[in-house]
Amino acid sequence: MKAVILAGGKGTDLFPLTQTRPKPMITLLGKPILQYLIKELKEIGLTDILIVTGYKGEQIRDYFKKGSDFGVCIHYADQGESIGIEAALLAAEDFVKNESEFLLLFGDVVSEKGLMLRALNAFENTQADMTMTLTLQGDTGDFGMVDIDSMGMVKKAGIKKADPQSQSNYVDAGCFVIRTDIFEEIKNKATLSQAINNRIEKGDKVAAAIWEKDWIDIGKPWNIIEANKLLLSKLTVSKIAKDVYISSNVELKNVVIIDENTEISSGTVLNGPLYIGPNSYIGNNVLIRNHCSIGKGSIVGFGSEIKNSVLFDESKVYRLCYVGDSVIGQNSVLSSGVITVNTETPKKEVIMNINGEKMNTGLMKLGAIVGDNCEIGVNTLILPGRKIASGSTIAPGSIIKEDS
Repeated sequence: MKAVILAGGKGTDLFPLTQTRPKPMITLLGKPILQYLIKELKEIGLTDILIVTGYKGEQIRDYFKKGSDFGVCIHYADQGESIGIEAALLAAEDFVKNESEFLLLFGDVVSEKGLMLRALNAFENTQADMTMTLTLQGDTGDFGMVDIDSMGMVKKAGIKKADPQSQSNYVDAGCFVIRTDIFEEIKNKATLSQAINNRIEKGDKVAAAIWEKDWIDIGKPWNIIEANKLLLSKLTVSKIAKDVYISSNVELKNVVIIDENTEISSGTVLNGPLYIGPNSYIGNNVLIRNHCSIGKGSIVGFGSEIKNSVLFDESKVYRLCYVGDSVIGQNSVLSSGVITVNTETPKKEVIMNINGEKMNTGLMKLGAIVGDNCEIGVNTLILPGRKIASGSTIAPGSIIKEDS
């Protein structure tokens, strides 16, 4: 069976982080999200892969090339200026036209291992025409819901939250086994959900593969922090490269991954699970607390504290900073004394501006989302849930009360 990964969306809800990259190239623990999907496909024996690109697709092509470094064969199709899942699907038609079915994946999902295999097993075991993986969501806000019957077959997909006839909390988990005759429905202007419903009405059986383990759709900036935590929580063994230099009086707790040519200075506490990429420098008396991912070539200066945060490659956090529940973009600089405030006063759930609309994140703790190539001046205070656009320069002593 061939596999198709849809990776062409612009991801505007993830700005500023997608100002400079497609969202499947967001890096966690030193690897793009897309790489985790490709690795799992290889592990289950699906090595003939098409990636449908669009927005900034050259970054995906330049990184993965033909796939030989990852043990797979990668082909590419470009959905061009057309947007949406359906445009991406149509771009994949030539790749799978001689197949009866194919595995379809969304390129912005992070889950515990086994999601793809669950879909394939459900397809084989039920002898269904197609399969949808479904996951339970307490808040189905941004998702189309899916109704299933007592036999575990899909009754209807793409149900809107406001539909009074549906009590379902199942949403599709971005992994399908799809018959290639679905393209006829798509060409007739049906959405993917409508196409699946049309096939059900024509008598096709669509099996529901229920996924009860961890699953995260990378749709909003705080989902990056959640996905990072998920990946780190699955680590069980510490790995420290042979050439890592660790000074005296450094304390390591729980699972710690430190890549090559990294220096950890005296007085520092590394409280895992955490990841530190290659060629990084961690200064004296630094505290890096659980669930941090620090990209390659990064610097954390004297006395700074990093907690539950993602630092992209070449980020620099200088002396006496606090970075909590935040994402810091590639090659961005936090000068000495920068504080990311991660809780509201009085305490309440943090609100973030997403595409011009105020959105409740549902989180009591959320810091800053800083784009790539920013320079934040000394002693700057960034209030909870604020975003700083890529390429910004913030004057020393600023208080960031609104997105910048």
